Amino acid sequence: MGLIEFYLTIGIKMVEKIIYLDQKGWINLAKFYYGKPSDSEKKFLDKIIDASENGTAIFPISIIHLGETTSISKSKWRTQLSSLMPKISKGWTLTPHWVAIQEIEILNTILDLFGREKIDIKKYWLQKGVVQLMGSKPEVVAENIDPEILDKLNKELQILMESPDTLKLFLSEYSVDKNFQMDQINAVNTFETIRKRFQNIKDKVQRRRAFFAENMSATISPKLAKFLISMKLKKETFDMLVQDIGVEGYLMKIPTAFVQFTLLYGQAQQLQRPIETNDMPDIWCLTLAIPYCDIVVTENMWASIANQAKLDKICNTNILLSIQELEKFL
Repeated sequence: MGLIEFYLTIGIKMVEKIIYLDQKGWINLAKFYYGKPSDSEKKFLDKIIDASENGTAIFPISIIHLGETTSISKSKWRTQLSSLMPKISKGWTLTPHWVAIQEIEILNTILDLFGREKIDIKKYWLQKGVVQLMGSKPEVVAENIDPEILDKLNKELQILMESPDTLKLFLSEYSVDKNFQMDQINAVNTFETIRKRFQNIKDKVQRRRAFFAENMSATISPKLAKFLISMKLKKETFDMLVQDIGVEGYLMKIPTAFVQFTLLYGQAQQLQRPIETNDMPDIWCLTLAIPYCDIVVTENMWASIANQAKLDKICNTNILLSIQELEKFL
């Protein structure tokens, strides 16, 4: 009997930690696993594997991990990483549709205002398998076939797509869509234009308010308006949503937006460092990871920006600068 089954039989609910590792964290684990780790590194790696095996921690991977892993040119390193990630993640993956999660958050602010039951976001942002990772569900479609057989085939396909072995195959063989790469480049160019414009505002407080207000107007307001119209609510509902807490307080109720704006603004203040193409995937992942994971391990710049802005406290998330800091939480 495994540890999870044992706990369930005696009626004890296990506490799972959801731990997001950036690509560098996964690479370091691969170095420990396939290399010659020190005694302390071996002990740390064993703790991670044990936590993964007994279910006390979940280490999900994202489509950004997929893209970065499949971009590794050295076959040996790519093979090692694509084997280790499914082993430790157990096939748990994050949705790439963080914008859809953001829309649910916006809808929840309206439902909460009127005392209605909110949508459980946990049902959508974290699941097992390649279907969740890619954000699309394959289906067998055929004419002149027994519906029961077709249903059986699709159920078997679903099981196959949830398998860590399928995830391993994707990590080792998948090729990144060129459109995805162009999205990153376009996002960088757009952000650089915005950053240069906001540099003209010398007062730091006013600059931040203007930055958040513009992003609110560009991304959140249209979605909020769509919901208000579809629910036949008056525009005065917005005033009810922000009264007493203000726009920034309201944005905290939409954590993906608040995290995204905070990271973008923090990066915009790095005047000596222009935004890089690889920054955008980091922001996209952290936009979902920081609000909904228990622990996030990311690179120094993002961890510093997040912690200085108190995102760790606002989102109740431990944001760590290196994977070595993770050991005390296992």
